[in-house]
Amino acid sequence: MAKKPRADGNPNIVKLWPTTMLVKRFAHFQKVNPALLELFYQHRDREQRNPEQAYASKDDLQNHYPLHQELGELAEFISKGIVEVATEANRGLWRQGEKVSVTLTGLWFQISNGFSFHEMHVHGNCSWSGVYYVQAGDCSTSPESHRGKQPNGVTRFYGPHMEHMAGGFGDYGNLYLHDNSWDSYPEDGKLCIFPSHIKHMPFPYNGDKDRVIVSFHAQVFNSSGSMSYDYSFNN
Repeated sequence: MAKKPRADGNPNIVKLWPTTMLVKRFAHFQKVNPALLELFYQHRDREQRNPEQAYASKDDLQNHYPLHQELGELAEFISKGIVEVATEANRGLWRQGEKVSVTLTGLWFQISNGFSFHEMHVHGNCSWSGVYYVQAGDCSTSPESHRGKQPNGVTRFYGPHMEHMAGGFGDYGNLYLHDNSWDSYPEDGKLCIFPSHIKHMPFPYNGDKDRVIVSFHAQVFNSSGSMSYDYSFNN
């Protein structure tokens, strides 16, 4: 079933394909985050990695520590957030009162410092992805905090039209396309969930404290256990 275009005021105007994201803070982060930090550093140190190197665990963290209380609390908070944002994004498509379930197909942590970063990328085999900031460290906190210089450890998301603007024409008529990125400024306990196809990257980070995050992938199923994916050019 195709989603109907939305008209705002002017009946001759249709607006299509918005990008829906969720940003909220975990109410229990002050309790959960210290326990997560202890767990993550112990996990990393068992591999005898240089503390100055960027570290990323494997993406099956939920299988390694199924009984870890604080990790379980975070996973539950993430899953509820995915239901919240997916419900909004699919408004008018899901049946009213539809019960859905979330499967975290990937859950991992990253510890970064020394100007480490990831290149721009997307996530596959999932519909929603996200980042949870366990320790923001010395990341930039606002546009004013890095004015005139590169952001420190900020997560930047790029609009789906961004790649087409590289050689594109810009004037006053397409001013709405010129602002083609959005920055998520890290805060301890902040969760940011986004559609997995959205391009994003963290800026290089350097600070007295490490930047520590949890990343995740998720799939959403309906009450029958199906993802209900109906891809067709004949709709």
